[in-house]
Amino acid sequence: MTVVNEYRPVEVFFGEGAVKKAGEVGRRFGFKALIVTGRKSTKESGALDKLINSLKQNQIEYVVFDEITPNPTDKQVNKGAEIAVNEKVDFIVGIGGGSVLDAAKAISIVSSNEGYAWDYVRYPEGSRLIPFLNRPVITIPTTAGTGSEVNRYSVLTNPMTKEKMVISHSLNYPKVALVDPELTYSMPPRLTALTGFDALMHALESLTNKRENFIAEEYSVKAIELIRKWLPVAFEEPENKEARRYMSYAAMLAGIAIDHLGVALIHAMEHPVSGHYPEVAHAEGLSALAPYITAFNYRGNPEKYALFARLMGEEEKPHKAVDALVKFIERFSLPKTLKELGVEKEKLPRLAEDVYMCARHSFAVNPVEVGMEEVEELYERAYEGRL
Repeated sequence: MTVVNEYRPVEVFFGEGAVKKAGEVGRRFGFKALIVTGRKSTKESGALDKLINSLKQNQIEYVVFDEITPNPTDKQVNKGAEIAVNEKVDFIVGIGGGSVLDAAKAISIVSSNEGYAWDYVRYPEGSRLIPFLNRPVITIPTTAGTGSEVNRYSVLTNPMTKEKMVISHSLNYPKVALVDPELTYSMPPRLTALTGFDALMHALESLTNKRENFIAEEYSVKAIELIRKWLPVAFEEPENKEARRYMSYAAMLAGIAIDHLGVALIHAMEHPVSGHYPEVAHAEGLSALAPYITAFNYRGNPEKYALFARLMGEEEKPHKAVDALVKFIERFSLPKTLKELGVEKEKLPRLAEDVYMCARHSFAVNPVEVGMEEVEELYERAYEGRL
């Protein structure tokens, strides 16, 4: 039997009202916090006020950095890191969707070491710099999708090069995650579907890639079961508390799964899409690519793809995994092709080049052997909608 590793360094407080523990938990780390968030959603929903009230009740000073956008950039992280240093903050609190949590973790790394954000992203050859220190980070998700609250990944975009890359290091783990399903109640149906699909892709790719970890696979399986059952409910009944609770749990499980097992070609091919087209949400790119890549991949791990099909309510056969994805995408009216996302056909070769330059390490764990020719063909299929 393969020796597997189970390592979960993030303390989790899960349940309605968990955000109120921010001040109590923050006192472990000091008396001044940098709050990292987006420009408006946490303010409009009241989530930011809940956090601030908890910090105030525990006599913790705070500075708010509210400039994080979807597909966060290295420049945003560098600016946040500069504020953290100048304000001499003791710890960082990220409150928002996955982009915010990714940025908060990256700000911790950059503010505690030399260099800039892009020095720490992981090219296939490795990162330019290795971090040695970090500031403690508390993550508070307001969506149910990325699982960033419990893993070591930060995905950043470089607007100059159009590259979308990942910081991945043990120092990038948050210290504490406060997973409060109440904070997801205000998500509109479209965002609910997109973030839920992101979590599903984490579960699918961690389950089916070449890495083996039977413990982590249990997280993937449970996440798929929960998403299949509860995402439609959360989508149709936004205030259904049970659905929101289970979707927050599923996203967290899928986030742990990819922390152990990683992802594969779907994510590797999506990052150049939203890197070159930052207005495209990550999950929109995933949905436009997933069926075509799954149709290519299922022969490489038929047992796991058959399992995925069964968990999604289809006949337990590998090729049915494709049908399951298509039906799920149609159910939530998610994008079916790259063309409808505004991707230009003449840009496809450049996207394929970026996959090779930035993410070819994913080739080794993809269920089926893949090279540049296959990547270009899959982009063309996803553009044309040709399964």
